[in-house]
Amino acid sequence: MNTLPSLFFNDTIDADIEAFCASDPEFVNRKQQFYAAAHKIAELVGYDLNDAFEVSLGAYWGRASDLYYLYGLGLRQEVLRAMGK
Repeated sequence: MNTLPSLFFNDTIDADIEAFCASDPEFVNRKQQFYAAAHKIAELVGYDLNDAFEVSLGAYWGRASDLYYLYGLGLRQEVLRAMGK
């Protein structure tokens, strides 16, 4: 059975990922620490400025993650080509 399509056409993938992350105590702890610190910062600098910072930081980290992933795909392709020779 080919399960690959279920990875791309899966209505529950977000919930599955959330559940997977929630099963890791270190992730849960770090998430709580982040939200506590973010709340303190928002109180100090104001919610609008904090929101602008979080949005720009999220966009930056998101793009960096995408590029790391794409770089990794390129490395895997090179490895597979080398193995095929």
